[in-house]
Amino acid sequence: MLLGILFMALSGGILHAAWPFLFYPVTSFNVSLNEHLPYQKQPQAQAGIAERDITPPPGLPKFGYSAWAREADGFRTRLKARAFYLQGPDQAPLAIVQLDLGSGSLPLHHRVAELIEATGVTADRLSLLVTHTHSGPGQYLGSDFYNVFGSNRPGFDPALFEFLSQQIADAVIAAHANRKDARFATGQADLYGYTRNRSLEAWQNNFVTPPHSDAMQAVNPTMTMLRIDQREGDHFVPAGALSLYSIHGTAIPPFTAPYHADVWHWISQQLEQALVDRQPGFIHGAAQATHADNNPAWQEDLRGDKEAQRIGTALGNHAVQLFHQLEPELSPTLITKTASRQLDLLEQTDSARFGLCERAITGAAVVGAANGDEVFPISWLPYFQEGWPRRLFTDHCQGVKQWMLSKLQLLLPAQAFPHQALLQVIQINDLVLVPLPWEITLESGNRIREAVMETLPADRPWKVEVSSLANGYFGYAVTPQEYQHQYYEGGHTLYGPHTLDFLMAQSARLSQDMQQQDINDIPAEQHFRLRTRQYFPAPTDAPLPERTWVGKPRYHSDDGLAGAYWEAQLVAEPPEQLRLNSPLLAAHCEDQIITDESGTLQLLDTGETHSSGHRYQVRWFPAQGSNTGLCKLAVHLPANPVKVRLSAALQ
Repeated sequence: MLLGILFMALSGGILHAAWPFLFYPVTSFNVSLNEHLPYQKQPQAQAGIAERDITPPPGLPKFGYSAWAREADGFRTRLKARAFYLQGPDQAPLAIVQLDLGSGSLPLHHRVAELIEATGVTADRLSLLVTHTHSGPGQYLGSDFYNVFGSNRPGFDPALFEFLSQQIADAVIAAHANRKDARFATGQADLYGYTRNRSLEAWQNNFVTPPHSDAMQAVNPTMTMLRIDQREGDHFVPAGALSLYSIHGTAIPPFTAPYHADVWHWISQQLEQALVDRQPGFIHGAAQATHADNNPAWQEDLRGDKEAQRIGTALGNHAVQLFHQLEPELSPTLITKTASRQLDLLEQTDSARFGLCERAITGAAVVGAANGDEVFPISWLPYFQEGWPRRLFTDHCQGVKQWMLSKLQLLLPAQAFPHQALLQVIQINDLVLVPLPWEITLESGNRIREAVMETLPADRPWKVEVSSLANGYFGYAVTPQEYQHQYYEGGHTLYGPHTLDFLMAQSARLSQDMQQQDINDIPAEQHFRLRTRQYFPAPTDAPLPERTWVGKPRYHSDDGLAGAYWEAQLVAEPPEQLRLNSPLLAAHCEDQIITDESGTLQLLDTGETHSSGHRYQVRWFPAQGSNTGLCKLAVHLPANPVKVRLSAALQ
């Protein structure tokens, strides 16, 4: 009887997993990329910076925690696209975009490139860097595998994909329109105490004698920054900064519902707030470096909003210091070079594979979840548990990896896994970025960095940094030594133990080619076929109900995780009509207006209706010690905001 129950459970699980691949409709679309685009040459270096909101409507599946994720019920912090447009004298323009998304996406990259052709930026000179927040939307990726298993609901969403494409492209177009003569500086600072290595034993396996056993030291501590000042009249003022740092976007835990940029909201915000008086439109975009085994160092049992804010604010304050330290280094010199090569991993010759496996296979350790994200009891079961490598029959290319569902996985076509990889190397003066569509561990990043560094001329002190999950998603890349332990990161290294060898060799080759000339090795015509299900609400002409407040606000004490807050009930349009990428909420106080850009205002869908509309809960988390008695919560209407007095709750 027990065997029968287990068989039925296994059969049900397999059918549930296979259903989208068998029965979901397919969306096909083409993208055409022009290799050469006209652009206006400039006698002096120029830069433009702009941002757009990419927060989708409520109700969409979220990416990063897979089955443990929840559909979004609102937002705590907004999600952003921050575009940096750079053009050196007599050089082609370059655009780097920082995105509050869980991952890059090859079709997203190419669609944005198609939409921004008027700016003169070609696909090879566009790079989409991400924060890897686990509280952003899924369903826009370039493979059926991750569109099905990366989120809590399956399928590629064409409407979400187009929404993101248009918003990101609009940011680049606005940055191009805002370009001015500019000055630039790059710098780095090492910051310890904010991250810990979540797979310390796997990292230690890289060494005959491990240098230490401190998880807080086994991290990539380097914050890398590009500072940009723009001309205003006869002087230059701070305009923006692009930063990279290695910290997983997981301070907000699984099973939480609101959209959230995680620690990255506060990393970006601290520098923006520090310069608000000097330059109100200043933009700071922060994105991933080599974060794969580097978790936020949250305090035990306190993981959540307050810890995300504490860690992000501290890192943001360091970004402020680094930004000011770069002021004496500002220079009108801007030299950019780019090398981009798209490779189909299923079609590489043996000499170009460097040991890469012929097809992707998922390890059972992926189901067991990463260290710190375990789910009882599956994460502690043999076969799924971390550190449970295969001991027998290890002569396959995947080596010691325990295959999830064993040979049944071979029934899934190799093309359903990610296989079209965009590799890039980008030079901005003495800064060399290596955007890769893998999650790169600490030691893997060190080895890629060294391989690229060896190809660079010995005429200056280069700063080389790898950016994980740029322009796509291929799971993880670990060292062969880390792979032997089969922790989550090793189990999620889809193409086997020599994935890093492939990335080192291909990145070094790309960098070496770039020394001779810019490389654009991206096919001009691209075709995508993805299993589809739409979650993004369709446009509607239904009339919008009036937004109104109901009841009296209530004050809630700090629970230790989220902080103290005021709560008010809002009646507005239903979730499918709500657009969260537009201004919605604010707190009007005697001396300031606090908007929902601040990360202190939260909207939650209660799932309840009201006689005049849909009911939402609005929370305001005021700064500690604030006098809220003179404040009012406000909701935006097409004309003026409607307010509710917080002091009413004190009567």
